[in-house]
Amino acid sequence: MSEIKQYKEPTNKIEKGLLYLQHYGVKKTLTKTIRKAMGHDQEHYSYRQFLKEHPTTEAELDKQRHTVFTNNPVISIVIPLYNTPERFLVELIQSFTAQTYPHWQLCLGDGSPKEGLKDIILKATGGQWDERIVYKKLEGNTGIAGNTNAAMELATGDFIGFTDHDDLITADAMFYIAKAINEDPTIEAIYSDEDKIDMDSKEYFLPHFKSDFNIDLLCSHNYITHLFVARADLVKESGGIKSEFDGAQDHDFDLRILEKCTNIYHIPRVLYHWRTHPASTADHPEAKMYAYENGRRAVEEHYKRIGVPAHVELDTHLGYYRTVYDWPDTPLLSIVIPNMNHCKDLQDCIDSIAGRNTYKNIEFIIVENNSTEARLKEYYHEVELSGPLNAKVVDYTAAHPETKGQFNFSKLVNFGVEHASGEYILLLNNDTRMINEDAIKEMMGFIRREDVGVVGARLYYGNNTVQHAGLILGLGGVANSQFLMSGREQVGYFYRSTCVQDLSAVTGACLLTKKSLWQEVGGFDEKLAVAFNDVDYCLKLRVKNKLCVYTPFSEWYHLESVSRGLDHQDPEKKARMDSETEYFMSKWKDVYEKGDPYYNPNLSLTKFDYSFGREE
Repeated sequence: MSEIKQYKEPTNKIEKGLLYLQHYGVKKTLTKTIRKAMGHDQEHYSYRQFLKEHPTTEAELDKQRHTVFTNNPVISIVIPLYNTPERFLVELIQSFTAQTYPHWQLCLGDGSPKEGLKDIILKATGGQWDERIVYKKLEGNTGIAGNTNAAMELATGDFIGFTDHDDLITADAMFYIAKAINEDPTIEAIYSDEDKIDMDSKEYFLPHFKSDFNIDLLCSHNYITHLFVARADLVKESGGIKSEFDGAQDHDFDLRILEKCTNIYHIPRVLYHWRTHPASTADHPEAKMYAYENGRRAVEEHYKRIGVPAHVELDTHLGYYRTVYDWPDTPLLSIVIPNMNHCKDLQDCIDSIAGRNTYKNIEFIIVENNSTEARLKEYYHEVELSGPLNAKVVDYTAAHPETKGQFNFSKLVNFGVEHASGEYILLLNNDTRMINEDAIKEMMGFIRREDVGVVGARLYYGNNTVQHAGLILGLGGVANSQFLMSGREQVGYFYRSTCVQDLSAVTGACLLTKKSLWQEVGGFDEKLAVAFNDVDYCLKLRVKNKLCVYTPFSEWYHLESVSRGLDHQDPEKKARMDSETEYFMSKWKDVYEKGDPYYNPNLSLTKFDYSFGREE
């Protein structure tokens, strides 16, 4: 349902190259071009190989045909037709008649100025009309919105979905939707993964292995697209497709439907093949500028409906959006920084914020722990006397003399939060440096929302490679950053590195939260003295249905482990790490068995760039 498409012959290699460039950036595209010239087309090989290693066999399809469900929901798919080329329409129809689940309905609203599409449909079904296909020749072309709504009036199914008039669905698409509904009858909306198919219907490429429902990612761009179905009553109550959002009408529709849903199910399987050609926004993002402006308005209208003060801007990448919050006040934010020695690092951290930060109502809470540097005591005195800094030093060792010589990061942070006066808490390592002046204001925008419990930022090593872009459970071990060590300029898989999105966890090196939630869940688990206390905290809030948001628009340097050293270099530290890992994994065993909901199970857990093929 993306748009009515007009046709001309594609220049296939150029178009695919532009599409690849849009998703992966200049550096990766250049690398791929060189590899292809040398006969090593790894990217195309990778998905081809993935498809070979994950085939849908005829035996599986036959088993699906003989599956008996308790509930047999009728799934109505609505398609507006307009001068659809015969071959594409035939292939579309046949992708439905080949379904292993028989209880579907195809609702076709034909706004074409000429006759003949009905004859093509009859040809696609072997000359005998399939009663599951409902066709109506419309009186005229009322655009994609009007044509779609007219076709939707024909729908009588329990669930209603949309596809474009030239795309394809897999033979098991309706089966997996019916299966999900049978396993959980409370599901209100369902969407699947998708890939692209070329104009010759021969090559599949650019698979989009998606996150489970991710409202902040959906506000960054319409990652859901196809295949999407929702309960019929919700669809019909929604008022259908709105013409004022032409070009982004599916984004607007998805947001309006999903706002009313509490159980949204993602099928982590490609069920939809999206055909690409030069007139499509998938290939030529600059060709449909009105669509991006309408998408921006669609997201902005979403915030108005749910009562969140925000405006939406076009991102530098077409089809992607940035939310800017317009909260009317600035409640006190406490920045908690544990510190032991490293006077210069601490000073650089505070100086990177003081005088530059655009969020003005802050205080610094410095948690002193076992420091021996002579200059540090002097610096502490200076910052406490500096009125503009609004800083105070709290001495953990003095309050807990029995801990002298020990290190427990969780206890230090908990102690610091106890002494914080702010309604909101920003945890910072003393080896972080704020980059953009609105980094804190950006994070504060999200944490003010009722549904958000934690906000994290984009952190870089000193060499401008990514240190943190949000944590994926199970990636590279217990948890690790997506796009770790990728270049600062790289956007990542479907721009995931540079999109605001919900994730399972963010790093405690730069973590913003509400003090009320901190107190409610008991802060950091003090059994996790060093490792995974941040992940544990995020998961505790996820249990309470609070979102963990990653925003790339808050940028920081993080000179990781400058203060403490690396655990694997010290036998005692390594033993502690092993013990904390065992405790953490035991505590969250059920969560890890299910897998990270924000990371598709078709993706690798040993590579950080969203490579295909999760290892067993």
